Amino acid sequence: MRSPKRGGSAAGTLLAAVVMWAGGGPGSAMAQFFTPAQTLTTTAVGFQVPQVCTWEGDVHVVWVDGAQAGRVVKYQRSTDGGVSFRPVRSLGPDNSIPGAAARGARVLAQGENVYVTWLDSGLRFRSSNDRGGTFGPVLELTQEKEGGLRLAATRSHVYMGWFRSSEDDRGGIHFIRGPTGGVFADSEALNGQQGYGDVELAALGEHVYVLWNGAGSDEKSSLYFRRSTDGGGTFEPVQQLAGLGGNSRDHKLAVQGNDVYAVWTECGTGLSSCEVLLRRSANAGTSFGPVVNVSNDTRVSSRPQVVARDSRLFVAWQDQRPGALGPEVVLAMSVDGGATFSAPRKVSQAQVQALSPRLVPAGMGVRLVWTEGFNGEREVLTRATVGLGIALGPVENLSRSLEDSGEASMAYSQCGAQVHVAWLEGDAPLGNAVLYRRATLPFAELYCLLWPEPQ
Repeated sequence: MRSPKRGGSAAGTLLAAVVMWAGGGPGSAMAQFFTPAQTLTTTAVGFQVPQVCTWEGDVHVVWVDGAQAGRVVKYQRSTDGGVSFRPVRSLGPDNSIPGAAARGARVLAQGENVYVTWLDSGLRFRSSNDRGGTFGPVLELTQEKEGGLRLAATRSHVYMGWFRSSEDDRGGIHFIRGPTGGVFADSEALNGQQGYGDVELAALGEHVYVLWNGAGSDEKSSLYFRRSTDGGGTFEPVQQLAGLGGNSRDHKLAVQGNDVYAVWTECGTGLSSCEVLLRRSANAGTSFGPVVNVSNDTRVSSRPQVVARDSRLFVAWQDQRPGALGPEVVLAMSVDGGATFSAPRKVSQAQVQALSPRLVPAGMGVRLVWTEGFNGEREVLTRATVGLGIALGPVENLSRSLEDSGEASMAYSQCGAQVHVAWLEGDAPLGNAVLYRRATLPFAELYCLLWPEPQ
């Protein structure tokens, strides 16, 4: 998602347009008009979320397909911003291998490079150095039982983090790096004597950040953090990001310049409910400030998402009231680096459950996508903020289908001027359909002048 450099007069033109339309006109995120749905496949395996990522005008989508014997990773790309897609390609594993069954596929684009990873009795990796036109061979990086795969990249390196469980309950957090187009270093364990569990990974410049919990090995799971300042060559000691004394899960990372934000859900000891908590580092992960209780209510709060957008920080999560049929999706914003937050705004509208929120930059603010309804009759819905605060535009149903819809992922491009959504649509003749829609703002080419991406 590389951005053009700042420019004076063009930035002034866009700022004038933003001010003119701040009340919800064509310059706001609510005016991102969605194209009709495109069907990328009708044979995807159920409940494995299709993944979408972007770089400049390219859109890349991967999913796990079960049309043939075994389960394989399928890939499709667009080189015109999602207007049209090239033919579907199979990336592996070779379905002639008995018992081959891919899962947990991930895709990430960085410049000319496209990286695809998945799990299949170990960690597998393929890369392209021509924007997805061709791919190198499948690399078998491990042969262990891995899980929770995450992927990050910079111009010089690609990184993967995951957890490895074992029969004696002494699994670990593992990390591997490779130069773009080069040979991978040996994988290394990062957790030391600390527990292991789900992993989050982020990279910016020469800094690499790894965040995990101890849910795989400890009844009371804590949250742990390590950083590297030399491109993953070495890591500093483990930091324990203590919260309120409960069990930590659902953790996420957001990085903007020297600001590193960790958000997570904490339940259990000393808490009457599950809370969404946050800690901020203002010095690129050297140390973290105090715990901030973002949700701070008696509801069950979980599955947080976080986006740092210029001087604003947005956090969305699931929030369930006592006695409700299911959770609703809410959104809060901070303008002081996460020290304080606005009162949460309810994003979802229906009285049934709203699950799995996703959050990306869009327009002047952010866009959310989530799944609403009960299994068998779910829909994929979206809503965006209007202006620079957390005023909300209308709810839009992206799926509008009689079939079950869910497992949505979302990416953005052109510094938030475009968003891209892919999801599963149930009951296709041979499996699930992967559907795709995109939305674009007017003056899309100018948004990067005001909201440039990190280089």
